[in-house]
Formats: sequence, C-alpha cells, structure tokens
Amino acid sequence: MKINIKRLFLFVIIILLTGCSGNYNLNINDDLSINEELELSVENKNNAYQKTLNIFENNEIDKENYDVSVSGNEVKISYKNKYNSIEEYISNSEVYHQLFNKIEYNKSNNYIDLYISENIKIKDSYTAINGSNLTDFDVLQINITNPYKIIYTNAEISNENTYTWTINPNTKNVKIKMQFKPTLDRFPLKGVIVLSVIIISSSILLFNLIRRFKKDQRI
Repeated sequence: MKINIKRLFLFVIIILLTGCSGNYNLNINDDLSINEELELSVENKNNAYQKTLNIFENNEIDKENYDVSVSGNEVKISYKNKYNSIEEYISNSEVYHQLFNKIEYNKSNNYIDLYISENIKIKDSYTAINGSNLTDFDVLQINITNPYKIIYTNAEISNENTYTWTINPNTKNVKIKMQFKPTLDRFPLKGVIVLSVIIISSSILLFNLIRRFKKDQRI
C-alpha cells in the first residue's frame, strides 16, 4: 500500500508541475547504498505552493523526505529517499520509472555496469489515464555521483566524481552508461583512526592509574 501511495503522489505532482525544470540526483555511497533526490522548480502561480504541499501532506509522506518552499517567483520542491543497495534502488524507486522502464544492472567481482537505452515515455493512452507526464519538463538533468574508479561512461559532463546527462523536450531516446570498479575491500581508514584514538586514550588512562597506585603503595 505504501508503494501505491508513493506512486500516486508522484504522478499527481508531475501533473501539477508541467513545464518545470529539475535535477534528479543519485549518490552512490562507499558501501554501495544509494541516496536519491528529485529537485524541481516551477513558477509560483495557480496556487502551486499550496497544491504541492497538500499532495505531500495528504498522502502522509514522511516530512524528512520532502521540502516545499517559495524562492522569489518559484516554488522549490525536493523529494529524497535512501536505499541500502543498488538492487534495492532499482526495485523500489518510483522516480526513474516516470521516464523509462528499467535500468540494466550487471555486477561481478571486477566491475558494476549500469546501463539505460530506452525511448522516453511519451503521453499515450496509458499515461493519459495514469497521469504520468514527466516528459513535460523543460529541462531535467540527471546527475550521478560515484566515489569509485570509473572504467567507462558516456556522460555529457563530468565534474570530479559527478556525471551529468541532460533531458529536454527534444530527447526521444535516453542513453546512460556507467561502468565502475567496486573496490569493496577499501582499507577502513576512519575506523582504524577511531580505534587507535580509543586505544591510546585507554593506555594513557591505565598508565596514570597504575602510576598513581604505585605511588600510593610507597606511602
């Protein structure tokens, strides 16, 4: 039931925000968990702010997962979610299904391959009934941030470890390719540092206690 509610509110919000621009951000974390965020901007007219806020509240979306605010003459909307793995993201994310049907995913000991090559969903009898018209965006940028070594990508723009593809009304087919090496055996430097600090602090405390005990014994 929760998934159905989520699908419903995304469909409705897309209907209200025809003609907006946005960013769809995916962050692949060190442990291969996923942070997903959809950021939208729409002209603040026809009571867009209150209508959008009502959609989130009426569908009981967790307040930690969204933010709606007014900035100048625009309404800013942010929706985010977290997934424990890439597999969970592909299975449960409702956002990317507004654009295309599936993400090809291959995993081996040497690489992970993410691949999309599909026609953008257009308005037809199905979308007319269900209300999905994400392709009415003026511009939608897809940004994938990946901390791992990239073997290959067809990203249009790359900035350090963030890779960007742009979708506009002229886009008929979306192609997103990213292959990277999952160095899952990374040395846990932060954990070692924390453990070292604990051991050193404990050793100093123990040393002082022993020294104080010996001093008391002499007396």
